[in-house]
Amino acid sequence: MTFNDWLPAILSQAAFMTPSLLAYITGIVLCLSWRRRIGVGATYAVAAFALLVFGQALSLLGQVWIYRAMADGISASSTSLGHSVIGVAHVLISLVSTGLLIAAVLAKRPPSPV
Repeated sequence: MTFNDWLPAILSQAAFMTPSLLAYITGIVLCLSWRRRIGVGATYAVAAFALLVFGQALSLLGQVWIYRAMADGISASSTSLGHSVIGVAHVLISLVSTGLLIAAVLAKRPPSPV
């Protein structure tokens, strides 16, 4: 299995991630531009969206690692163990980012200028 064999699979995986990545990046841009209106919640939301982008990148790198391991002939048990570690890390990143988004929603907004 060469790079050309698994490149289409990685590109299709990246294509499926594109809408969510665009939503996360849009969230970062909106929170940074409305930082004064949103208050401390913007900081939590930016951190959450950045973690979600990192989680998507980790997931894609995990897929690359799996294909690379298959190409190198690594045993199935080693491959599944590595995939499990990456999966657990992705779940933890998702949990932390969801908690940060909840904190962003519940954070006290600054008083509106009257």
